[in-house]
Amino acid sequence: MRRRIFCIDSVSFYASCECAARNLNPYKTKLVVLSNLEDHGALVLAATPPMKRLGIKTGARRFHIDRLPWQDRKHVLYAEARMSHYLNVSVQIVHILHQFAPPEAIRVYSIDETLVDLSGTERLFGNDEHVARLIRSTVFRYTGIPVTIGIGPNNVLAKLVLDLHGKKTGVARCLLHDVEKLIHPAPIEKMWGVGTKMAVHLQRLGIFTIGDLARYPLETLHEKFGVIGAELWHHAWGIDESPTILPPSSLFGAKRQRPRTIGHGITLMKDYTTYASIRLVLQAIAVEVGMRTRQAGLVGGSVHLSVRYTRTSERRGFSKQKKLDRFTADEQDFLPVLLALFLDGWDETEAVRYVSVALGKLEPRSDHVQLSFFEDEWAKARRYDFLDLVDQLNVRFGRGTIRPASSLLKDSPLRTRQRLIGGHKQGGDAR
Repeated sequence: MRRRIFCIDSVSFYASCECAARNLNPYKTKLVVLSNLEDHGALVLAATPPMKRLGIKTGARRFHIDRLPWQDRKHVLYAEARMSHYLNVSVQIVHILHQFAPPEAIRVYSIDETLVDLSGTERLFGNDEHVARLIRSTVFRYTGIPVTIGIGPNNVLAKLVLDLHGKKTGVARCLLHDVEKLIHPAPIEKMWGVGTKMAVHLQRLGIFTIGDLARYPLETLHEKFGVIGAELWHHAWGIDESPTILPPSSLFGAKRQRPRTIGHGITLMKDYTTYASIRLVLQAIAVEVGMRTRQAGLVGGSVHLSVRYTRTSERRGFSKQKKLDRFTADEQDFLPVLLALFLDGWDETEAVRYVSVALGKLEPRSDHVQLSFFEDEWAKARRYDFLDLVDQLNVRFGRGTIRPASSLLKDSPLRTRQRLIGGHKQGGDAR
């Protein structure tokens, strides 16, 4: 039986959600979703197709729009991100897809992209083109969100033909015998799984298109890049054995592999130049990392700190790590180590713009109940009981329900980030 994998992508998802809320057509409306309406340098999180044709894409800044000619920008609508609303719409779309396939045949790849295995459903919904039109019309009817679809015999080809052709035509299909015609002419940076750095490495080898990658010796790619090189070569020929249909155990409590590290990073909204303000940032991140580690039932034996300076700095930043005296998931234990690492690496003339913290050497918490003649172990046990209670309350009533008093200080990132989703505002009514 031929596999029929549909890669379904929502068009300019955040922007389309805002257009749908205003009963507007995203293909005809100039609308951008911004991280903050009040900030002249706010990040563009999504833009409708008419804005993209003007060069305004995800990652642009509001001042880029202000530089457009008046005729191009006079009818632009601005919307502030409403992440909870977008999540709800994404869930609605997945529920609609349940009309076409069972849960185990649906893999949510991202908030706006989903892979669906429709193998064997021809008698129910018709051929590829017919079911694609049916899915697009059904999703649009109930959500107002336009979607584009790529169809292939596996996940890779469905994704590639969507990105290369489907996003322009609405629906595109690529079978194995179409790979050289439809996929190989594309630039190597369009290859699924090839990032900016990998593209540079491949271009140094004379690989500028996906076809170049397919014709390059497999043995050489494997020697230079390991398993990833071999995988990219197979993908360039449309060969992919990754499953779309998942076993039920993966959906209902399957055992997960223990993470190697648990961390959290924040890109700051302004330059931080004083130790007092940066200390608040480190404290806020330590609280988050401690909570995540406890919820995973783990403790860490080392702490890692990464700091990046502002973009105008000639220096990139620094990274440091240190082994802890004892395994812990209590931020009170590893925060002093973090502060010492920061002071050891920070040049006081540099402004900080990004900070990340991680606990490493993770092991089950139950394996590290250590007894000591020199410490009050009962006090430590009571401290963990208290932290566990705080974590439970924050999960039940919302993150930030109980938080350190320092989070109320002006420079604490917890002051604004506690109610964010993915670093952006949950949002309320459309504006």
